[in-house]
Amino acid sequence: MLNKTIGIYLPTKNRVELLKKAVESVLAQTYKNFKLLVIDDGSTDGTQAYLDSITDPRVSYIRNEQSERACKARNRAIKALDTELVTGLDDDDVFLPERLECLLKAYDPKYAFVCSGYYWDYGAFKKSLFTKSKTISLSAALDLNQCSNQILVNRKRVLSVGGFDPSLSALQDHDLWVRLIARYGDAYRVGKELYIVNDDHSLERISNSNNKLNAVNAFEKKHYQLMNKKNLENFAFYKRKIQSEEISLKELFASFGSGLKYLKARYYLSTKFNVLSSLRLKLLRKETSLVTLIYQMVIPLIATGGPGASRVILLSSAIYFLGVGNTSEFGSDFFIVMLLNTAFCQCFAFFLLKKEFSESFNRIALQSLFGLMSSVLLLFTLNVVNLVENFLLSSTLLIILHFYYLLRYQFIGEQRFGSLAVSEIVISTGCVVTPWIASSYAIVDQSLIYLLYITSSLLGFIYLISRANSQVNDNKVVPFKNVFNISISTTASILSVFLLPSLIKESVEPAIVSLVALSISCLSVALLIPRTYANKVIKSLADENLCHKELNKIQNKYKKLVVLSASIGLLGTYMYLFTISGVTELWALAIGICFILVSAQFGFVALTSLSLRGKDSEVAKLNLATLIISLGAILIYKLSTNSITMLYLVLLIICVTFSLRNILAFRHLSNLENGTAR
Repeated sequence: MLNKTIGIYLPTKNRVELLKKAVESVLAQTYKNFKLLVIDDGSTDGTQAYLDSITDPRVSYIRNEQSERACKARNRAIKALDTELVTGLDDDDVFLPERLECLLKAYDPKYAFVCSGYYWDYGAFKKSLFTKSKTISLSAALDLNQCSNQILVNRKRVLSVGGFDPSLSALQDHDLWVRLIARYGDAYRVGKELYIVNDDHSLERISNSNNKLNAVNAFEKKHYQLMNKKNLENFAFYKRKIQSEEISLKELFASFGSGLKYLKARYYLSTKFNVLSSLRLKLLRKETSLVTLIYQMVIPLIATGGPGASRVILLSSAIYFLGVGNTSEFGSDFFIVMLLNTAFCQCFAFFLLKKEFSESFNRIALQSLFGLMSSVLLLFTLNVVNLVENFLLSSTLLIILHFYYLLRYQFIGEQRFGSLAVSEIVISTGCVVTPWIASSYAIVDQSLIYLLYITSSLLGFIYLISRANSQVNDNKVVPFKNVFNISISTTASILSVFLLPSLIKESVEPAIVSLVALSISCLSVALLIPRTYANKVIKSLADENLCHKELNKIQNKYKKLVVLSASIGLLGTYMYLFTISGVTELWALAIGICFILVSAQFGFVALTSLSLRGKDSEVAKLNLATLIISLGAILIYKLSTNSITMLYLVLLIICVTFSLRNILAFRHLSNLENGTAR
């Protein structure tokens, strides 16, 4: 057996540089008794000249003046070869040196053919596939092509079953292997990588198909009589995979009964975490570097998630170094400041993200002074009614944050995440270092934390000023009606949560106020994942041609991300609070906060879709109604006994209000789509 001549067929067209590597891999074989027949399928790139230059007598070629495609080219070569055994090679793949020798040693006529494991070459990384020696039955072969795209087989057997089927647009190799096993019995696979398959997607592989779904349907129809129930179930999975259909966890577990668990689980994870899956492939294929990937992914995440992260860092560091009781005053005032910043600053800054206002920074900053004066006046009023403890320091922080957020939105609109990330890192570093320094010198005071955050924010603000673009002098004015709509919409979603530390400070111990403030920050940071997805789909939501099915798909995915992130955030918050303080009594309050955040976030897709379709006033009305009811519930709490039981009732009312808002938003959107006859 070890002295037999092996025939190798190699079809090629217009890929001379790749062909050279393929031919060289054959000439480098440890087993030397072979004949290589190259089929030049109408090349025009110098392939013929290269083939004419080869002097090795074991290499010959056939030239087709008119291309007859890969299957016919392979069949023509198999008929032309005069060897007992044949194997194939694609021009963008290579043999490993021991391939022929190992396959020939394993060959036994009792098997339909022998094959081997192989490497899938992504470019930067090679992945081993099918590295377990195995006898492959007909049922196993029908489930999945476990034989790679090349085999060692008796030439007459290939001819007897008709060779490769040119009527199939894909799966031609899989189809031939199945026909061989159906007629001649089981195949055998050598559990060793002996072949490298190139995954360079810049190339058009001979085996590619423009319509894989049609090929799968044709394959299934051709072999239907051979297929059992398990095979048919697996082909149903392939069809869904080709069409990129998502499968539920329930469907995934149900499909495990028909086998291929690893393949199905991988597909499920890739659809649920498609961004990570795409990034993984880019790294494997050298389409991007790790440094570039970190910059593209981590830097924007730091830039956009910085404010939430800095809140967690500041409150955690202050609690740890200065004591939980000494953070209660700041924890109470800080979220009032952030609420006012959202209502009276970010509603102006938001328009810097819009193309028509992107060059109007100076004008928008001037307009926003009205919002700043209003927020300071309201802060003073809240100080009078004892919702704010330290007006002087809170107003100082509010002013700094006002201008910082204007610059922040300008940088986001310009996609300058690098500079913004540096600024956020400066602020976060100040938040973690300065409490430690203060505690080292035994400086502990309620006003200290205000000063620490003011200093950190001021440093970040100064850095952004030094990096700001001064060429933004367009004087386009933002209509105050639009500003009002944005202000109402953004404030309604966070009012009840951000007011919570101030509401409970009279009915709980000061230490609890600090921990509640920390809980809010932790849960807010946990919702970064759905927010990132939300930013990604905003452009799609603005598309007037977006069909109802796609809108529901976006909406359902967003809801799932919100629930998953909130659940993880709730668990992480509870464990974090217990770690730094040992307090476990906050679990019920943390759940209440979590429910408000979830109910507030659930309506994002519908509300954004309405807003982007010119229904700002409807969105503002829904949010205004939510805001009024929330404020009413809060007022009732303040006028009552301030009991914790009453607080839970207020949280419940707010959750129900958000839920009703979401339902009405979905109904408005549905009516809008029906009205446009979509």
